[in-house]
Amino acid sequence: MHLRWKRGLCLSFLILETLGCYMPPVSKPTPTVKHRESATAHMIPPERLESYIISQLDHYSVRDWRYIVIHHSASASGSAAEFDKYHREKRRWENGLGYHFVIGNGNGTPDGKIEIGNRWINQINGAHAGVEEYNHYGIGICLVGNFNESYPTAAQMESLSTLVGYLQDRCRIPSEKVIMHRHCRQTDCPGRKFPYYKLLANTFS
Repeated sequence: MHLRWKRGLCLSFLILETLGCYMPPVSKPTPTVKHRESATAHMIPPERLESYIISQLDHYSVRDWRYIVIHHSASASGSAAEFDKYHREKRRWENGLGYHFVIGNGNGTPDGKIEIGNRWINQINGAHAGVEEYNHYGIGICLVGNFNESYPTAAQMESLSTLVGYLQDRCRIPSEKVIMHRHCRQTDCPGRKFPYYKLLANTFS
């Protein structure tokens, strides 16, 4: 079952407006904190990630997804809860968090931790691409960080590779439809330093 993503499980396991990734500036990275679990974003501790993926992600009857769209938050820190609050209060999006998944960088959320958003739980459109086709058919994954300035952490890339591999197998999404946000919109997202080809090599090898 899902042999490709299972191989990655031995490893330690993309704020957006319609025109691109955006997060209100912060003065400095916030310390790692634990957020209360809710229907908005379920925290996945690394030590039980495998069982969580099996019991939670495999639990959902997925709809017709055709793309996986990778983003960065363009911020030094953040979490699904923070992004959800911003999207609800500032963007006035009824369904909150525009992404389906968020992967932390150690500032606001533990490094490499995957958070499952409400839009994945309820299998509804994203609000991450700024293009209807990719919002409707694209699974949005946001990595916390500004990858114009620095690279994703090793833990983030391991988690991303595992998550993308799982989603690709489960939703039958071919490698050519695992894309960066800038492939469908005029933007730098997920940043000039995001190692896209390394992701593809690790996920689809």
